[in-house]
Amino acid sequence: MKFIHCADVHLDTPLQGLAQYPGAPVNEIRNATRRAFEKVLDTAVSEKAKFLIIAGDLYDTGLKSFESVLFFNRQMARLKDAGIHVYLIYGNHDAASRLIKQLRPPHNVHIFRSNEPQTFLNDELRVAIHGQSFATPEITEDLAAKYPSPISGYFNIGVLHTNLTGISEHANYAPCSLETLKNKGYQYWALGHVHNRQILCIDPYIVYPGNIQGRHGKEQGEKSCELVTVSDTGSISIEPILTSVVPWFEEEIDASDCETADDVYEKLRTHLEGLLSQTKERVTALRLRIVGNTRAHTELNHDSERVRNEAISIANECGSGLLWVERVRVATLPSVDREVLLKREDPIGEIVRIVASLRQNPASIAKWNTIAELQAKMPAEVAEGVEPIKLNPLTLSTAIEEAEALLLARLTALEAL
Repeated sequence: MKFIHCADVHLDTPLQGLAQYPGAPVNEIRNATRRAFEKVLDTAVSEKAKFLIIAGDLYDTGLKSFESVLFFNRQMARLKDAGIHVYLIYGNHDAASRLIKQLRPPHNVHIFRSNEPQTFLNDELRVAIHGQSFATPEITEDLAAKYPSPISGYFNIGVLHTNLTGISEHANYAPCSLETLKNKGYQYWALGHVHNRQILCIDPYIVYPGNIQGRHGKEQGEKSCELVTVSDTGSISIEPILTSVVPWFEEEIDASDCETADDVYEKLRTHLEGLLSQTKERVTALRLRIVGNTRAHTELNHDSERVRNEAISIANECGSGLLWVERVRVATLPSVDREVLLKREDPIGEIVRIVASLRQNPASIAKWNTIAELQAKMPAEVAEGVEPIKLNPLTLSTAIEEAEALLLARLTALEAL
């Protein structure tokens, strides 16, 4: 028996940070989540999977049109024709949508109710699938604790949209512990909510497949769903099926051996030409980070906007329209003796000494009243968005390094005049 486990499809969610570029492949970007979902279904059909599990967040928050639902229903009809059933729970993003509750899916789609756990049985396959949808976007109770005991003689699967204890980068919805899931007695837990693939346990299998398409620069790398194969003896094997249509990658360019910015650009060109062979003829979104102690430091930091535009131009030239630079970060350091700078009795020496003292205890900066006031005054879309700005010790430490690099670049440029 084979089945597919996917989660966090987020149909029709926009890919952030790309579409505003002149000449961007808007159609590929706009339809990336649909094409990725079609890859999931292609695998289900080609592998003759018996059923598909969607572990929450099929849709995105703020669904305003029936078009996404109509697209989903068309795809489900395709699976119906192939004899494939679908088991779906709603997560925090799609729980509140009225549209999905007004348009009924084909009969092969089984949606778990939200008021209590529910079990769907497939007597032919001897499979019991247990799950519960979110009733509201913010579920803070442990849903798994109330899931039923396993059915003897059946292969038991738990479907759950949850933030497992210890995974702090995600909102703490339907929290539960790994031990709770292990002790339930199921053979497989199909989880959703966490957007990076994680196999938390293999006895039983407890799996986050991650989302099927990265939506912004923090959701990097190849995304996938799981192809699960269960043998006649009950042994389980899983295989990630790559689904990304527009993958996101962060690439680091070491400028340590570069004398000038032009040397850096040539090194970037070589790097991107090599990367092109890995794109598999897909549009690929890039975040570039230029690092290293380099003599080109001052030139690079003097005009960061020019560096960004040079990088975009190089990507356009050697990428044949497939490489799209979303962000460029210059994180170089001057190729100088810091101990010498510390002893200088001028603005450069003073800056290096101030930064050195701040670097020793970045946590103390977060307690400054000014920092707290800035955090409180940030608009919600900045403080709580997809990539929120948090003025904590980690981000402040990074900001200190960047500020030092910029100031030293500007001052040494003036010194050279």
